[in-house]
Amino acid sequence: MKPKFEVTKDRLVIIDPVGRGRYPVETGTTVTPESATANEIPYPIEKAVQITTADLTLPTNSTVYVRDRGGSLITEIQPNECTDLPESEYILDISRTLKVYVYVESAIRIRIANHKTTVSFGKPSSITIGARSYHTRPRETIKTTTDPTAVMKSVSRFGSALKTTGAEHSYPTHRAHPPIVSIADHLDIPDTLTPPETGVQIEIPSTLRHIFVVAPLAYYLAAEVVPASKPQIVTETGFSYSLDRKEGFETTVERILNQTFLLDCIVRTEGTTPLKSYERQEIEPSLDLDINELCDLSNMAQLERYLNVSYSTVEPCIPKWQRTTKLQAIPDHIGFLPFAVIDLGTITIEQGNNQATSSNQSSIPNQLPESPDNAEYIGKIVSEKTVVPQTWSQGDGSEITSTAVLSAFHQAVDQTPKDGPLEIEIVCNDSAMNEELITVYSIYGDRDDVPFDITIHHDLTTNRLQEVLSRENDFLHYIGHIDSDGFRCSDGVLDAGNIEKIGTKAFLLNGCQSHEQGVRLIEAGSIGGIVTTDEVCNREAVRVGRTISSLLNRGYSLYAALDIARMEADVANRYHIVGDGRQIIAQSDSGSPNVCSVTRKSDRLEVFITSYAGSKTKKGGLFTPYIDGVDEYYVVPQQIGPYTLTKAEFLRFIDLEQMPVFLDGELRWSAEIKTSEL
Repeated sequence: MKPKFEVTKDRLVIIDPVGRGRYPVETGTTVTPESATANEIPYPIEKAVQITTADLTLPTNSTVYVRDRGGSLITEIQPNECTDLPESEYILDISRTLKVYVYVESAIRIRIANHKTTVSFGKPSSITIGARSYHTRPRETIKTTTDPTAVMKSVSRFGSALKTTGAEHSYPTHRAHPPIVSIADHLDIPDTLTPPETGVQIEIPSTLRHIFVVAPLAYYLAAEVVPASKPQIVTETGFSYSLDRKEGFETTVERILNQTFLLDCIVRTEGTTPLKSYERQEIEPSLDLDINELCDLSNMAQLERYLNVSYSTVEPCIPKWQRTTKLQAIPDHIGFLPFAVIDLGTITIEQGNNQATSSNQSSIPNQLPESPDNAEYIGKIVSEKTVVPQTWSQGDGSEITSTAVLSAFHQAVDQTPKDGPLEIEIVCNDSAMNEELITVYSIYGDRDDVPFDITIHHDLTTNRLQEVLSRENDFLHYIGHIDSDGFRCSDGVLDAGNIEKIGTKAFLLNGCQSHEQGVRLIEAGSIGGIVTTDEVCNREAVRVGRTISSLLNRGYSLYAALDIARMEADVANRYHIVGDGRQIIAQSDSGSPNVCSVTRKSDRLEVFITSYAGSKTKKGGLFTPYIDGVDEYYVVPQQIGPYTLTKAEFLRFIDLEQMPVFLDGELRWSAEIKTSEL
């Protein structure tokens, strides 16, 4: 469903029914939007309207990017800045919860201050506002047999989801979702899935193991995957690069993807958006490459030059958060591929009795278990109960683990669009845990920019709890006792495995040993959740529940919320993700959700910032901390710092938005920190 535009008294609200985001734009007076074509905006637009207004006021202090009709960047306006531009044609990028552009032919004044942005045209002017959702869905489904050659042909079409093959496809908005893959008795690839001609091939032995590992790289390079005796990248010019190196096949493939992606992020700064790049400043002096020259080369020629760069040169700037999906080289795991590659994550193969035991033996085909007859797979997208481990790992060794259920990813892309308030269900099935109920109720929905509909339930029976779980809602916060048998209710135990259809999209099951019930919720319709794997005492459960609910309420994903909770309390290591850990409940205040760590150093403060991927800023997006004297952009996700700041500089920084801050190890919210505490 396309974005919607709704009008109130003096406001135009842009609604994303798929991503569940809302963007209110104040217009000063009531406007009458008319449908528009947005031909003046050189970017993909799903819906556009034309209005007449003298001013726009945005509820954000995020950077505004001003471009010309061709899309080239003219200037950027950051918080606490004011810029006047002469009369001309402009495209304003005012993206927040949706990708939003404004086309206007006028003189403009843009001022960002006091937590809002004002765009003034001096007089009533006709403007075009175009929007598209950040949420992407697969356009088509590929049907394939379990034969490795057919799977190779399927993966070769993943590149059809790229909107460009230049360095700009390192931006997440230039990468759409690859097609779904299902198992059938014959290969059937829709004609619409035509990958770009890149002149790049990935040659590998005809095994599922090799196909799975190269799938993310094939997607990003829009490369054709073909059978060969040894694994290597080859191009039309005769260039070749072995994938069977001393680091091992899997590590080599991972490094090539990381290196190519990062160098693309650097080269794209010579394009239409020449923002100052931290990574470019760090790496370019060590590169024997002309970045300006690279910008004009083909994808194939760029790749050939990238692979002549030592990995040690780029490694320090590789984004720190990496998602890894651990598959087995079996037909049941083919369906995970499009969901594993979308974030440019890594795929590794779990070694078993039937797998090659050394990654250095990459040229030796695996002796796979005998594949099931294809007839058993006809008409289904593999088993909905197929489960694999996923991890999010950071450079410091910390790791978030997820029990990834295949059905969760299908449910995420198939969810029904809605444009009403976010529906939160809070269930407390143990009166001894009322403290957590009181705490989290005051947290959910404390935002003016996001409408919430919160319902509280006490001491539910099995039938009433089943009703709550079955009806559609955005999030369930469950407080009470859970074990492998089910949820403890006032009249017995409810096993989620006995519920035919779950309507809850995401959840926190804050009871002891709730992992098994969480998986059953996913199997029956949920997308993602946070569960426990061990006993947790009430006092600690309240603490973790408060932290996680605060973060989810502010637009942090499940994995980001759990990562921050683990920084605060060791007991949070007993919590675990099931389903899709990228699931987000509410829209973020800022482009990139982040957490700040502060340590006192004499009369100064040492500050580190960790940015996470969010609904707006995914891998390859940009983040800049609005800190005095800092003018470079960083590739998301990343940990940056340290910055040595005065108290005044730090207070100006945290005043710009509500963010979690670890102050000498204690988790606080920025709005609560007083000058006297620093």
